[in-house]
Amino acid sequence: MFTRNLLNTLIPTGLAVVTLSLLSGCASYPKAIEVPAPEQLPAFTTVQRDTDQLTGQTVVLGGAIVSVTNKASHSVVEVLQLPLFASGRPRSDKDASAGRFRVAFNQFLDPEIYASGRLLSVRGKVAGAEEGTIGEHPYRFITVDGDGLYLWPKQSDDVQVHYYMGINSYYPYPVYVRPRQPKQ
Repeated sequence: MFTRNLLNTLIPTGLAVVTLSLLSGCASYPKAIEVPAPEQLPAFTTVQRDTDQLTGQTVVLGGAIVSVTNKASHSVVEVLQLPLFASGRPRSDKDASAGRFRVAFNQFLDPEIYASGRLLSVRGKVAGAEEGTIGEHPYRFITVDGDGLYLWPKQSDDVQVHYYMGINSYYPYPVYVRPRQPKQ
């Protein structure tokens, strides 16, 4: 009798725990930049080091937009590379950047929408490297032929902590609140 009640309690609880564990571990990239196995793609520093060997290889990179240049047939986005979260979103810590890259898209990208500082993730194939400048300083940019892009919604990284005390509470507990962003 005791073991039957124990099993009737443990099995549904165990299934719920396993299901939640599997669902919480599944972070995926947005459809626009989706790849079968993102963990197997080369890191930005690897692409910088072995550009010639990785030409033609698919990559997913992200960062903060520096500038957008529109040509007659395509747009080129210069991006300050930032490490990606498991969701594909670039981290907002610019100190973690390993450099810059340029990605070309066969479409018009409005510089007012793809504005400097916005976070962007891109998928494409390594096209090589090109010499350019940052100000007057010479710089070697990794170049990517983009076939997918995702412009991340603006979001504040500020977290506010509030303490609440309620009825039947033995101690106050923290509640973390992310400020709401105004609708645009």
